[in-house]
Amino acid sequence: MSPRWWQATHWRLVDAEPDVPGDATQVTRRQQRQLASVRLILVWLCVLATFAALYLAKTVVVPVLFAGLVALSLNPIVAGLSRRWFPRALVAALVMIAGLSILALLVVWIAEPAQHWMERAPEAVRALAPKMRAVTQQIEAAGRATQTMIGARNATTPATPVLFDVWETVGAAPRLVLALFTVVLLVYFFLVYGESMLARAVEIAPSDEHKANAVDIARTIQRDMSRYLATAALINGAVGVGAGTIAYASGIGDPLLWGVLAAVLNFIPYVGPMSMTVLFVLIGLVTYANVGAAFVPAGLFALLAVIEGQFLSPLVLGRRLELNPVVILVWLIVLGGLWGAIGIVVAVPVLVALKIICQRVAGWRWFAQLVG
Repeated sequence: MSPRWWQATHWRLVDAEPDVPGDATQVTRRQQRQLASVRLILVWLCVLATFAALYLAKTVVVPVLFAGLVALSLNPIVAGLSRRWFPRALVAALVMIAGLSILALLVVWIAEPAQHWMERAPEAVRALAPKMRAVTQQIEAAGRATQTMIGARNATTPATPVLFDVWETVGAAPRLVLALFTVVLLVYFFLVYGESMLARAVEIAPSDEHKANAVDIARTIQRDMSRYLATAALINGAVGVGAGTIAYASGIGDPLLWGVLAAVLNFIPYVGPMSMTVLFVLIGLVTYANVGAAFVPAGLFALLAVIEGQFLSPLVLGRRLELNPVVILVWLIVLGGLWGAIGIVVAVPVLVALKIICQRVAGWRWFAQLVG
């Protein structure tokens, strides 16, 4: 066998072999794209599974979450008094008793005016009818035109009456009392044993670096959330005082009722102040004979809401806890659909907590930037 023949055969075999590195690169890129697609699908499946679990377990998750938020707002008071050599359990009990007493007193004060306005509602509707006649005539004309286009069959179909089930309301009362008792009990235990639970949770971390990071995240969440909740409560209380003052100066009865209602509704961004403005319009139409004067209380409250939302809250809370309005509205819809009215109330504090957590976790800072 000659060397020339062997060399020629060898080079033909080499030329016939495929480009292994190029094929390997193509396979690797294809695998990376497939893995990225699978990863994206898994992320969305996890998101959907999380929302499904939150919806199915709302009877458990909502009381725990609400109690945790209340405990975070009360924790600075309990921690400050506990440093004065008072037992933490005693301080938490005293703070809870004081808070529940104030809440019960407010309920007693506004219960009678609220019942009075509910009894007056049919009369108020009859009083509003002549003033709103021009608007209702246009609506009725549009309704008649729509019925004409749809056809007489649908127009003459009798509406199904909506009945108020008294027994269902009575049956829901024990569940409401049990839920309130559960929240109160959880708030007390969070205030008393929250620090020890945090210390034990930190011990689970595998290394000292992870423990220090966990402590830093927990302390930051506790400090910022306590500050946010306490500041939001004070701001909303100020809005309630302003609304009550507007009602009193405008001659609207029961200013305490409207002040408390405005303070509670102001916890719901955008939707709450808008609802209170519309309510002031209706109350003004019932109270005043002049339609122009009826819009004065609503205009004053709308001005107050703009000052609070655009100047006071950003100035006090700072840009670190500022949230994107579009994200807030979407988040309100999501949690409102999952948990109902209580979901709308806790939506913004939960979103603030998620933003604070994501700011401290390297892989989730994009979410914090998206939120605000």
